[in-house]
Amino acid sequence: MDSELEVITLKSGNNIIFKEIKNKFSNDLGIVYGNGVSLYANYITTEKTSSWQYSCFCTDPVKLFNLSNVINRRLANSSELTIFNKLSNNEKLDKNDKEYLKNNYRKEL
Repeated sequence: MDSELEVITLKSGNNIIFKEIKNKFSNDLGIVYGNGVSLYANYITTEKTSSWQYSCFCTDPVKLFNLSNVINRRLANSSELTIFNKLSNNEKLDKNDKEYLKNNYRKEL
């Protein structure tokens, strides 16, 4: 699946949308190499304020995760593809993207 974007959930609870780049050395070690975006919408509360933080960048090609840490793997949906493509092109997420992240990847910190 060189060109298809996938979403994984790790044992840690983190979710990543990624485009795998085949790398024999990494693949032989059970490591996925490619470009990725961590999918999140974190609600941060402090004594004085609260705010949302959202997915905000796409990595350059790096070792993303070890296959042994994956608990779920599936093809990305259209909303996730849009988020990945925007962040890959250094574009800001819009209201709809942020709402999608809130509805599907919300965490309160």
